[in-house]
Amino acid sequence: MKISKVAPNVTIDTSNPRGGIDLCFDLTDKEKIQLSDAWTIAGWKVRFLFLPPHHTLELEDENHYLKVIVGELVNLGRHCFAEDYTVRTTRLPKSQLLSGSQGLLCALLTETPALLQNIYHMPDCAFSGPMAQHLVWKSFKERFGDFTDYFDDLDNHMADGFHLLDAKKSEITYVNFWTCGKNGDVSTHNHAQDPSPAGPAFAEVHLVLNNGTGKAGMYETQGPDADARKVHVMQRGDEHGPFFEHEAGKPVMLDNGAVKYPWHGWQSGNDDQRAQSYDLVAAFEISPDYTLVRTSKVT
Repeated sequence: MKISKVAPNVTIDTSNPRGGIDLCFDLTDKEKIQLSDAWTIAGWKVRFLFLPPHHTLELEDENHYLKVIVGELVNLGRHCFAEDYTVRTTRLPKSQLLSGSQGLLCALLTETPALLQNIYHMPDCAFSGPMAQHLVWKSFKERFGDFTDYFDDLDNHMADGFHLLDAKKSEITYVNFWTCGKNGDVSTHNHAQDPSPAGPAFAEVHLVLNNGTGKAGMYETQGPDADARKVHVMQRGDEHGPFFEHEAGKPVMLDNGAVKYPWHGWQSGNDDQRAQSYDLVAAFEISPDYTLVRTSKVT
């Protein structure tokens, strides 16, 4: 089947107390292709898709990137996670999708003719699409200023995002978007704080939509005061493997219910240009209940 023959059929709701947009998928359905509406940001078209087990779908003849959330993209051998700390592209070398025995829940990101070669102004990151007024950008200072002054002088922003829910309205993943200006550090952290309804535990993957200087990426370090960092540079369309600990395919959990992470963070780059430029990143915060680390070197 061609995706052009599938009408958007995923329910949209905006009553989530965490903000953003809820999209509900029935992962037990064996027959129905479930496709969300489309939103655009910085020249990207963003959709979410569930392909039932052993189904094929033909995409438009465009440049597509696909982030696996649940299941497998069989024809590429691609699961949710790359190897630990490894960077891989999410670009699709072919237009056909084939799901495995579990089906395939994914984010589909497509380049449009309006795609920006770089992002120099935050208004270029405004969302358009159904109920886009609920995808609100705020500076990190606005969002986190009540808890820390760390971000007061940084040109970083975060938008409310998409909550992908299952048929029982439990969260599968929260997809939010953030930006980081040049020479910025989104703090060394390990997500060890107590989970709460407003901030549940998650296993995260970041997908880069723009690298402002071409030098930004995720880093490993020994702690907040450590000087040494190993930076994994990520270019447009790249995602990374687990920065969290896992055993037998599942995240290792702390006693307080949080996922166990070593110290890590995001480091933007710098260049000799006077103009500001922004990294644009989609963060996939996947519920531990839906996290399965079954990695493959095939991309």
